[in-house]
Amino acid sequence: MIRFTRIFELAGDADIRRFEEARALFQAAFPHEPEAIERIGDVLKSTHRSYEPILLIAEDNRRHVTGIAFVFYFPEAAHGYLQYIASDPRKSARGIGAALYEGLRELLVGRGAQGLFLDVPPVARDKVDDPKRIAINRKRQAFYARYGCQEVTGTLWDVEPNPRNEGYLTTLLFDPLGKPARLKRGAARQVVRRILVEQYAYKPDDPFVAKIENSFRADPVALKLLDDSPAAAAPALKYINPIKVVVPERHTIHHLREKGYVERPVRVRAILKGLEKVPIERIPTRRFPERHLAAVHSPQLIEFLKVMGQKLDDKALIYPEVFPIRRPERMPRAVEDRAGYFCCDTFTPVTKNSFRAARDGIDVALTAASQILDGERIAYAVCRPPGHHAERRIFGGFCYFNNAAVAAHFMSHAGKVALLDIDYHHGNGAQDIFYKRADVLTVSIHGHPKNSYPNFAGYADERGEDAGVGFNRNFPLEPPIDDDAYLAVLAQAIQKIENFKPKFLIVSLGYDIMRGDPTGSFSISPQGMRRIGHTLGALGHPLLIVQEGGYSVRNLRLGANAFFHGLAEAWYGR
Repeated sequence: MIRFTRIFELAGDADIRRFEEARALFQAAFPHEPEAIERIGDVLKSTHRSYEPILLIAEDNRRHVTGIAFVFYFPEAAHGYLQYIASDPRKSARGIGAALYEGLRELLVGRGAQGLFLDVPPVARDKVDDPKRIAINRKRQAFYARYGCQEVTGTLWDVEPNPRNEGYLTTLLFDPLGKPARLKRGAARQVVRRILVEQYAYKPDDPFVAKIENSFRADPVALKLLDDSPAAAAPALKYINPIKVVVPERHTIHHLREKGYVERPVRVRAILKGLEKVPIERIPTRRFPERHLAAVHSPQLIEFLKVMGQKLDDKALIYPEVFPIRRPERMPRAVEDRAGYFCCDTFTPVTKNSFRAARDGIDVALTAASQILDGERIAYAVCRPPGHHAERRIFGGFCYFNNAAVAAHFMSHAGKVALLDIDYHHGNGAQDIFYKRADVLTVSIHGHPKNSYPNFAGYADERGEDAGVGFNRNFPLEPPIDDDAYLAVLAQAIQKIENFKPKFLIVSLGYDIMRGDPTGSFSISPQGMRRIGHTLGALGHPLLIVQEGGYSVRNLRLGANAFFHGLAEAWYGR
């Protein structure tokens, strides 16, 4: 798991500890600039500054710092300048840099920023001393091209050597933060002046500052697509019957800004962006009785989350402090002390809106399930928060109620249901809920629990109990897992499903199996997601897709587009 934390000042012990880890990471990532992290520390300690410093820290589930980003934000210009971003070079790359950049962009958008400037090494042969660096520089530009960054052209920025930068030339990029790329001359001049003064320590009246600033003559400033910018999107596919999509309208009430909660509202927006070229029809959410929730989850868990929603104020966060390992039958008297009784980890808090958001997710899943029961062939429940880690009596892993399991039980009255979990993490919730049942087959393909959350479940020898023996199957995998390797295992899982002969197929979909997700270690490409979607669509079963994980915004967009194109092509091309 990954979480983001913004350090505003170096005051509390926790922030000081984070900064010490950030210092070690920074010195490993930028060995030639060891003093720069000290300057950042001095800025955070100072109360006299003419800009807003933004230091964003990425941490793993053990609270170890895995990435850092530092931005000068100029509120009067509504633009920022990215000075440093890095994941820990001492560890294998796992998409931390991409997740950090996406989190930073979201933070800036929330601040009202109109754009972000950054400078990168050039790729032009006449501007690079060592030709061997060109490929490395191009790879770096390709990273930012994914996010719509464009090169600022027609100025002296990449022509006039900067004495304060040892004479090295850089390429200035502009990220419009998801908006149309239009950069006004006045704003550009203002920000460039601030960059030279704050980053390179020029005096405001230095002739070099005026020379660079005045070279921004065009209005708007000329921008150029990078060589590796994504190609234009393919035209929309047209099918006779669009895929039914249900989205929780109030999902944004569950947004933990204070903790850098990685399960963020932007996930839904990214998925819907990816579906723009897919034939879909939005279906309004219906409200369902609570008995459907109680059929799957213990009344005590439901009541706990409901009561906490009524007791807590808007800013309260309740994390578990004590876990009843030895005496699970003894429930604490104070309701606030029951967090550890019902939660299986330390990073899924209870808030005022946890129950409301999770309850809405159940309605989304049941609305989509009703579409299938009414004769639709494919429906997509874009649930948020996700649900597949929620067991009968516990929650965790960002999940409070199990959307897919509630839908499976709801649909099982009309015929046998197979529930296939293709999230990176094991679907321990459905396994627990249906472990003794033979009418719902649970199958999960996931990262091996020896190394991946939830760690305590998902082993291959977990096959069910009592009537459910043989109706639970796990496929724990260890990297490297690319497209071909994953599709081979998927074929084995599908064989189990086909032998079961279900009337309905539910897929718990997680885009965290894709390459670059900060919480996973598989390397599935967008083309691989298309192949997975095509494979599942080709089965021909009425299909309910329930959204689970995936924490790279880019992967959510590309993955949704690829998966549902493959699914639709297979189904409607039958």
